[in-house]
Amino acid sequence: RYTGGLKTKSVFTNISHWFLHRSGGIAGGGLFEYQRNTAKHVLPIAVVFLGKTVLSNISFAYAVMPMYMISRIAVIPLTLILTAILLRQQHSIQTMSAAIIATLNLLMTSIRSGERDPWESVVAGVSSSLFVALYPILLLRGYRQLVSDLVPQGDLLSVTDSHGPSVSTGTKEETRAYWRVLHYTSSLTIAMLIPFVIISGELKQINRNCYFLDVPWFWFLMSCASLGGFGIFCSFLLLVKATSPLSANFVSLPRSVFQIVVLSKFKMPAHSWVGAGLCVLSCMWYCLARIRDGRGRS
Repeated sequence: RYTGGLKTKSVFTNISHWFLHRSGGIAGGGLFEYQRNTAKHVLPIAVVFLGKTVLSNISFAYAVMPMYMISRIAVIPLTLILTAILLRQQHSIQTMSAAIIATLNLLMTSIRSGERDPWESVVAGVSSSLFVALYPILLLRGYRQLVSDLVPQGDLLSVTDSHGPSVSTGTKEETRAYWRVLHYTSSLTIAMLIPFVIISGELKQINRNCYFLDVPWFWFLMSCASLGGFGIFCSFLLLVKATSPLSANFVSLPRSVFQIVVLSKFKMPAHSWVGAGLCVLSCMWYCLARIRDGRGRS
């Protein structure tokens, strides 16, 4: 009984620290941590993340998977351009060639004769391409800015070098900046998304038209999707740090080919199979090019 009382007391103590003393939580400042300077740095990331998520969902809602991929085919070329402008990264000829050729092969895989894409899907997909290309770039820049704000002046960290690759030194400042980026991005995105949901009237439409809200299997699938989305959201910054914004977006190419093949039930035209095979080979070429670039820098 005494041990149970101590455990209960420690739980209430931790909760009180989170709410009253602003300690603990995912970002170290309590459950409702909010700092204006940090929010200013993360706000562009949250806006881009909101646009990427909303527009991608709208595009996919009005189109089948191949047409959805075609409307977002410009993600990799835009990432190449934006990383060169915003991060001043110089990509090798092999890397750029592999990325462009893999994109063209994905386009070949997605083309279907006789299928038309609604204009809502085209507009939303093309618009979301810019947000998808910007997201890992702003995510990396925001993370570096938060690290520089937390690190005392005079300390030298590799993350302050915007021209070279991001190398983690394992400091407490980097860890806290990592969780702060995730905390503020998710919080600000939810705060901006709630008014859109209320104004659009989607809650009333869901209540009237969705007759499966009381089905346990539906909520099980939603829970699995939520866990998957949470894992991707938390690990995406790690992928950007370990590789680059271009590589983080390039991962979507082989994934898209796999999705098209599976959702088509392995029934595709001959040119789509050729495009899928060439896209996989181009992805392997890209990996080899990135390995050579890493060896050359080291």
